[in-house]
Amino acid sequence: MHPKAIGEMLNCIHSLCHMKDDVEITMEANPATFDINRMKNFRDAGINRISLGVQSFSDKNLHFLGRIYDGKQAMIGAEIVAEIFENFSFDLIYGYQNAKNLEKDLLRAIGFECKHISCYQLTFEEGTPFHLRLLAGDIRHAAEKTIIESFTVIREILLNHDIQRYEISNYAIPGFESRHNLSYWKYDDYLGVGPGAHSRVSLGGRKQEMIKIANPFLWEKSVGNDTFTYVKTLSKEEKLAEAIIVGLRLAAGIPLADLRRKSSRKTVDAIISRKQLDFLLAQRLITNAIHDVNPTIRLTDDGLMKIDSVAEFLLNNLAKASGTVVFLKKM
Repeated sequence: MHPKAIGEMLNCIHSLCHMKDDVEITMEANPATFDINRMKNFRDAGINRISLGVQSFSDKNLHFLGRIYDGKQAMIGAEIVAEIFENFSFDLIYGYQNAKNLEKDLLRAIGFECKHISCYQLTFEEGTPFHLRLLAGDIRHAAEKTIIESFTVIREILLNHDIQRYEISNYAIPGFESRHNLSYWKYDDYLGVGPGAHSRVSLGGRKQEMIKIANPFLWEKSVGNDTFTYVKTLSKEEKLAEAIIVGLRLAAGIPLADLRRKSSRKTVDAIISRKQLDFLLAQRLITNAIHDVNPTIRLTDDGLMKIDSVAEFLLNNLAKASGTVVFLKKM
């Protein structure tokens, strides 16, 4: 999009909504698709935070990942962003290279005084070129030992530079956590307004799941009318399941009081049993925070490595009681 179009959209939003003076306005960017003047124009249009999809600073790694830019372009893109914005984030991908190469990427990112770093494990989504290469035997999943080692290296290196993990894949200097993503993980309301956009919005005390028309041309023709292809009122059980799945990702964990407020005390107490929590505590998958004055389900480092299994275990009673089927996506 042209910076002028971004500016017009933000002006429209300002005219329709009350915006806080310190509102965070993030734009995602690709190192191969901008230059310094274009980035300055985005800043002048109102963008005050950039999330740069670096993925790696290594030619070899970027070639393996199928990126359209090389390590030099990644470095130049990072330099431009760091020069123009105070608040910016780099995305890195791990789970395919050794710990030494991962460490190089992390230290290069830190060298730009990056306030926020997202580290995502490489996944093989069905239908993608990566998945086809996996099926053909050209590439293979990294060994579990490699993933665990990488997970540990990321945490230790970033923590040594005061960049703390606040979510399973996200690390930030305190005060620079992504407000946008925190709204997802805290299961707050969010509104999506483009083709194919998803929303979770509370209306009349009920949480609504809404999905916009995906086809851009059909969406454009429908603007001004109903552009939703799917609207559903979520049950208390469904809200609880979603709040648990996203909330477990947070380093701060999920206060039981928050779950009870988002669903209901009766539903939460019926689904999450003391026996389950004591078992997870005994297995050292959750911390003693479950016994705090404000009981909180907070995963240990081992628990974070097994987050899907922990979520499935906690939601086991929900499936039995309500017949609700929960599909877990790899974190």
